[in-house]
Amino acid sequence: MLNVRGAERVRALQQVAVEETRLGIPLIFGLDVIHGYQTTFPIPIALAGSFDMELIEQFARISAIEASADGICWTYSPMVDISRDPRWGRIAEGPGEDPYLGSRVAEAFVRGYQGDDLSKNNTLMACVKHFALYGGFRSRPGLTTPPT
Repeated sequence: MLNVRGAERVRALQQVAVEETRLGIPLIFGLDVIHGYQTTFPIPIALAGSFDMELIEQFARISAIEASADGICWTYSPMVDISRDPRWGRIAEGPGEDPYLGSRVAEAFVRGYQGDDLSKNNTLMACVKHFALYGGFRSRPGLTTPPT
């Protein structure tokens, strides 16, 4: 289930899935937690600009604790596009234009969300998103769609 918020809604949907369906398979609840869950944090490009990986990991840990308390177990973060064109509207979701810094930021996000044991109830599965070319193709002059 995507974009469901609130422990009571998650619990009600989970109960239906497990107790009222033939196979009883539990649902996975996912949400875009890129700026925090209850606590709002700076956008990812601003966090990357801090060059403080411990701070970024702490931000992701707090986000995981808050989201998992509401039954969320999966986030579509971090966004790891390396983009060099500030006109692209989604550049703020990524770590900027430096691949090395971007990789370190991604590591910090994943460590924070997932902790050292994903079976713990205060962790969040990280989904590294876009990965290749989503932001990069916009860095080439005159190119408005991904190369084929």
